[in-house]
Amino acid sequence: METFDADIGHFNPSNPFAGDEKNPVQFYINADQDFAETEKQGRPIYRDTEYIRIFNSKDNIIERPLRDSDKARWPRQYAAWKNTGASEPGAAGTPLAHWPILSRAQVEEFKYFKIFTVDQLAELPDSIPANIPDRQRLKALAKAHVETAKGEAPMLKMQLELDGKQGQIDELMTEVRRLTGLVKEKLGK
Repeated sequence: METFDADIGHFNPSNPFAGDEKNPVQFYINADQDFAETEKQGRPIYRDTEYIRIFNSKDNIIERPLRDSDKARWPRQYAAWKNTGASEPGAAGTPLAHWPILSRAQVEEFKYFKIFTVDQLAELPDSIPANIPDRQRLKALAKAHVETAKGEAPMLKMQLELDGKQGQIDELMTEVRRLTGLVKEKLGK
């Protein structure tokens, strides 16, 4: 007989999906056959349907049409998918492959466990085996990276604005030189 082996005290009835934001999910478009239209038109008719793939563990993957409750359950990931079209699971965040701390082999190891971004690594669930070398150190480094990136966001925004202003200044200086040349030319004649 199987027994329930968990602490029910961790369940929050006011938020039954607490912790789900750490689950890797993938949104994508699937072509589903519209059987009523197919019968009516006498040829196969397909409709684009939004789907979700939920990676509970490497052996427990749920794949089904997207529900409104899924959009509420994973709003950040769904918004990122809608805005970017990225279909990589957990596409929101810095890809592990772009994080210089990890080797290519480590990136592949984490992919096996459906961890694709530094943000996901920072929130590494306890369900991921502890035998991954340097697991805790990498998780701590990922958390530090995410926090640092949050702190750098205003500076990055300001730098982008400054770069844009510098481009405008360069254009204006070019125009001033051109007009100065025209004035000198007119006065010189």
